[in-house]
Amino acid sequence: MNFHAIKNNAFPITVLAGSLYLGLGRLKNLREGQGCPKCETAQAVVAFALAAWAGWELWQSYQA
Repeated sequence: MNFHAIKNNAFPITVLAGSLYLGLGRLKNLREGQGCPKCETAQAVVAFALAAWAGWELWQSYQA
């Protein structure tokens, strides 16, 4: 990826990084028994769904 590709995909790159960070944090909380299990699970699902979307957008951009 060159600079222009990164510049044009700044939002999906940021969403991917942030949602992976948040999703992994929720999994850590679940593993350690912290927080509400239903809430942590829902937040992890949403975070990983956003990561999947961002990954798909980046893949489509890479293929173009």
